[in-house]
Parts: sequence; C-alpha cells; structure tokens
Amino acid sequence: MKDLSLLAKLLAEEDIHVVHKQQSTATFDVLNRELALPIWKDMSKNIQDLFTLHEVGHALWTPLEMMDKIKEQKISHSVCNVLEDVRIEKAVQLKYRGAVKIFNKGYQELIHSNFFETIGKDIKNYNLIDRINLHYKHHTDVPFSDEEMVWVKKANETVTSDDVIKLAKELIVFIEENKESQGKDTDTDDLVMPDMGQPSMGNDSGQDENSVENQEYEMPSSSKSEESDENSNEEKSGGSESSDEESEETDKETSTAGSEKSDEDSDGESETKDVTVESMSAGGGDGDFNITATTDNASIKSTANMLDKDAGTYQYSNIPSVNLKKVIVPTKEILDIFKNHYLDEKKSDDKYWNKTLDELNKTKSDSKKAVSYMVKEFEMKKSADAYARSMTSKTGTLDMGKLHTYKYNDDLFAKVTTLPGAKNHGLVLFLDWSGSMAHNLVGTMNQLFNIIWFCNRTQIPFEVYGFSNVFNRRIGEKSGYAQKFKSGDLVLNVSLLKFFSNKMKTQEQNDMMFYLYMLASRWSYRDWRTDGYPYQEPASLALGSTPLNDAIICAMDLVPEFKKSAGVQKMHTVFLTDGASNSIHNKFVIYDRNGSICNDQQSIGHGTQIFTDVKSGNKISSKEFGFGRESQTKMLLSLLKKRVPDMNVVNFFVAGSSRKGSVSYNDIRDVIDYNMVQSYNEITNLVKKCNKDNVLIVPKGQGFDVCYILPGLGKFDMNTELELEDGVTYNKGQLKRAFSKMSNGKTANRPLLNNFIKMVA
Repeated sequence: MKDLSLLAKLLAEEDIHVVHKQQSTATFDVLNRELALPIWKDMSKNIQDLFTLHEVGHALWTPLEMMDKIKEQKISHSVCNVLEDVRIEKAVQLKYRGAVKIFNKGYQELIHSNFFETIGKDIKNYNLIDRINLHYKHHTDVPFSDEEMVWVKKANETVTSDDVIKLAKELIVFIEENKESQGKDTDTDDLVMPDMGQPSMGNDSGQDENSVENQEYEMPSSSKSEESDENSNEEKSGGSESSDEESEETDKETSTAGSEKSDEDSDGESETKDVTVESMSAGGGDGDFNITATTDNASIKSTANMLDKDAGTYQYSNIPSVNLKKVIVPTKEILDIFKNHYLDEKKSDDKYWNKTLDELNKTKSDSKKAVSYMVKEFEMKKSADAYARSMTSKTGTLDMGKLHTYKYNDDLFAKVTTLPGAKNHGLVLFLDWSGSMAHNLVGTMNQLFNIIWFCNRTQIPFEVYGFSNVFNRRIGEKSGYAQKFKSGDLVLNVSLLKFFSNKMKTQEQNDMMFYLYMLASRWSYRDWRTDGYPYQEPASLALGSTPLNDAIICAMDLVPEFKKSAGVQKMHTVFLTDGASNSIHNKFVIYDRNGSICNDQQSIGHGTQIFTDVKSGNKISSKEFGFGRESQTKMLLSLLKKRVPDMNVVNFFVAGSSRKGSVSYNDIRDVIDYNMVQSYNEITNLVKKCNKDNVLIVPKGQGFDVCYILPGLGKFDMNTELELEDGVTYNKGQLKRAFSKMSNGKTANRPLLNNFIKMVA
C-alpha cells in the first residue's frame, strides 16, 4: 500500500496522521486528526491520489457538527454527501491547482471501471441529484434542462456546510415537485451501449452555451481536453473563464469554507459529539427518503469490491515526545534518597556497612592498575589507527637540504605528514534495573565502575541511567506522566535513574558507588553471620521489571540532547540487560462519551504494528521484524538509529544466571537470532565459546548493531595478579608468559570495558 502520509499532511497543512484500515470507505477522525484510508487492492496512483485529495478536503473544510445537523433535520445523507463533495472538491482544486488534473484522471478511471454503475445505462434516466453527482465526478455528456441548470450552478456556489444543508433541503423539494427531474428506473431495458474503449477526454468544440463548464465558479469538466486543461490552469480559476483577479477573489471566498469549524483543530479540544467524517458513503437511513443518490450508493458497493480483505489488520501508533525533566530522576535526588534511607538503617556496630565499604575500596584499589593498563592500550590503539590513516603531502616550499641534488633529484619540495584528528566519543549507558538482575548486580557494578574510571581517565563524556518502572509508582505518579498527552502516542511507564555522569564531583561519584554497592550486595552470596545482615533497599529504588522499550523511546530524545550539549562527534549508546523487554500495550486516544470529549488510553491491538516517529518522519512496520515479544524492541531500535545516524547501539546481555555465572544452552537459544543457527550442535558450540572466551559477539543481534552475550558478571575475578611462586627461579620465556597471562586476565575479566575500548579506539 502506497504511503500517502506526506502528501496528505502537505495538503491539509497540519500534522494529521494517515493510516490504512480494514474499512469500507475513507474517513477522517476530526478529534484525533486521523485520515483513515481503506486497504485497497490493485489501485492505480491516480485513484489513490484522488481519494487522498478528497479526504484532505473533508479534513480542511467539513466541520464535525455537520453530521449532527443532517441527522437532526432528517435530510437524505446521500444528497448532502453529493453536494458536500462538490463543495470540498471545488475548494481543493482552487487551492491546489495541480489537483485539477488528478481529479479528472482519477474519476475518468473510476467511471470507466463502472464505479458508479453507469455503464450500459442512459444518464438521462437518472434523477437530478445523481446527474449532478456524475457531472461533478467528471462524467461526460450529462444532460440538464434549463431549469435544472440553475440547481447545477447552485451546487457549485455553496461556500459553507450550512449552505450545503440548506441547498439539499431545497433541492429535494424541487425534485419531488418536478417529475421530469425524478428520473426513470435505470435498470429498465432502455439502455445505451457504451464505447468500451478508453474513456474519451473530450474536446473544446461543440460546447453547449448552457453547459456548466462555462459557469463562473465551475471546476473543469472531463469534457475539456487534458491538454487544454493543463494550458488553462494558469489563466483560469479551476477551468472557468474568469480572470486571475476573479480567481483570487474566489480563493478568498472559498477559504472561509471551514470558518464555522469548532476548535477541533487545536489539539482535539472539540466539544462536539461525532468524531468521524465519511465520504462516498450512504451513511444509513437513506432508504427512508424518497430522493436518494443511487450513484452515491453504487460507489459504496464498488468500494467494497476494491478492498483488500486479506491484508490483515494494521495498528498505528506514534513515538511520543518525552519530557526529559520529568522522566529523569536527578543524581542529587537519588543520593538524598540513599543517604536518608541508609543512615536511618545504620547501627553503631555495623558489619554490613563496613564490610561493603571495604569491598568497594578494595575493588577500586585493585582496578587502578588494570584501568591504567587499559588506558595505555586505548591510547596505543588510537595512535596506531591515526598513523595508519596519516597522509604525506608536499608543502610547496623548497627543502633547502635537498637543493644541492637538483641535477638528479626532481623532488626538492619539503613534505609534511598529517595525522587526521580522531573523533571525540561519548557514551550513554542504560542499565536494566529489574529483579532478574539481582544476583548479578555486584558483578555488574564492578564492571560499570571500571568503565566510569576509564572514562574519567580518558575524559570521555558519559552518562549512566537505570531504567525502572518502580520509581514513579512509588512516588504516586500516574502512567504516562513523562509525556504530553497526544492522541495516537504510545503510553510510557518508565523512570530514568541518573546514577552517574562525567559532570559529577568526585565525592558524589564515590558516594553513589558506595550506595549502589550497598543495594547490590543485598542479593550477593555472602555469610550473613560474619558480614552482617543486609539492609532493605529504598522502596522507590527497588528493582522492578524490564521497561527496555520505554527506555529506547526516551533515548530518542535524550541521546541527541546529550550529543549536542557534550559536543560529541561519535555516539555510543549501550543497553545493559539480562532479559527481554516488557511490551508497550497502550496508546493515548480521544473519544466521545455521551457528548463529552474524553482523553484515555486504548490497547494498540493485534495485527501488523506500524510505529511512526513523527519528529523524524520515519515509519516502521512489524512485518520487517516478524512477530513476538522481541519484535517491538527491534522496531524501536531501528527508529532510534534513524534518529541519531552513525551511532553505535550496543547490547551487553548478561546471559549467565546461575551461581557460577556460566551460560547454558537455553540462555543462548533465547537470546540469539534463530536465523543464525540451525541445529542443537551449533548452539552447543556457541555456549562453549561464550564460556571459554567470556563473551559471545553477535553482529546485528536482537536489533542492536552488535550484541555481546556475557556470562554472569559475578564470575569474573577483578583481582588479576602475577602468578609467581616464591623461591622459584624463572627464565625469560617463563616470565614473559606469566606477564602475558596477567595482562590477558586484566582485559578478559573486564568484558564491558574491554569491548567498549574496541568500539571507541
């Protein structure tokens, strides 16, 4: 199905949403500003453009309350629909001159395909409202009497929806009082066999002096030649013979066609009842009227035959704009929560407090040499890369040291070697703050602290956030508080706990590390008798489930802002997780409840999910990523990478959940893309490789640029020492191997830092 969103938005001059649904006709939801097009099959570009233009006309000029007025005054819906179509299509063609050709070609195709069920029937046998409909739908040679021509012209002169309703009532009375305008049974044998070739576009000769083509406000009819239609666009007002000045006056007049609309254009703040405007629809109830437009009803039948009923269901949702000031919990607030909570818990002889502090200080001391070693490795890799990309060029200045060789040396100019400047890097890390991370939290903190100390040494800007769906619930905030209500937007339920940043003071950083270590150690395997009984964590900072998808959406606003404020050229966004994300189930909607306009949430439903990033204009479908729990994550990651081009989006996945931290068959099978492996043996070999190398690198895994599958982070021994026995004499080769083993251990036991360096070096 062709995506007409951009076309519709440009024409409607507002941020409407264009969707495709399993419905019989195109509709416009005025409250939610949503243009819904049916899912068509075998439809040409001309007809798709025609229907889109038509519905944009309703979006611009058909007020919501018009449907209520038609029902209240008990007017034939099909008669009003025909006259309203004339009004809004005229306005569209006057406002957008290029639409004239689209309407002409589109309706000619529909007529030739018997869309209005006119093939084989004599047009003169139709009643007046049907003939008016066919004439303004560009049917050729529609006959009118002199008396009827007055009503044809009146149909073309309506400016407001009230004009349409008034004219509909008057026209129905006229038809009922004039038998010759009521038409005959078009299903009789009085048929005219049509030319079944290509529809004629007509010519400019032989025009009747009373034809509507010559009336002042008339849009071009299909009896005009296509060539003439194009040549006259710059001179005529939609095909009339009026001057440019008259055309401008007409434009101003028709621009008031939507003036009676209520404030539904402003964020859906309408006080009206019905929320949908339909076109090409009988609307129901026309059977109770003596005068109906059978061609309007016929178009409904034809529309039903054009629907692709096997296309399934499409569900549309939009990426919300996040209020980062509300979704981010500031570092100072977190420190205050920790401080007040743990100081209240602290006792005079506190084993748990002292033991945790000793462990953190030992980890920091033991990591100094390892971090220094890895900083050196990082600088060496950067220098080697810069040298490999160096360029030597002539300066244009003579090298005086070579001047004496001029007789046999052609190259006497001085040269310069240019080392291209390395891009400055930035890191934003999102930490899974879920209950399943509990037994890996100590190891996770050890790895995380190494990255922070490394970034401090290399002056890489960074920020670390824990994503949680507990914090806002504990402080009494409602779901979706971090975003402005907008119909169609996905509803988020996440808080970003800002644990660390490069702008923190050293003391703040040390305090945060200690408090996080206190929280993490609560679930670590220890002897409670000697190490002290652990404290309960603060309620608002407790572990919850995994709102990874919500965090990815927040990253779409957060990461670009960080990149800009930090002056970063190359971004690295890392998600540290140990399981699949919660699904986002709801979106915001506006609906009518007994005459009151209400804001609420609605399930995004089942079927093909389509997410639209309104800010960037990108759209993604679940058909590209399959179905299942992980599909939503992959869709959102794709939109994140499009929002921030040239960014590394990486996943460090902690797969080992056992006490030993080893990775099992099920761990790998659940994480890795099934398309990458075909057999039990292949997965088994990957398990062995992961446990041996302490990492399994999966390119494009789970929708990330690269996924690093890690054993449990508690299994790594951060204290890597030189293994030499006392009293033993070692030769040079043995010492070399011992130092090499120690160096390898420094990096292997720090998989997060080691692989991060590979990304940024």
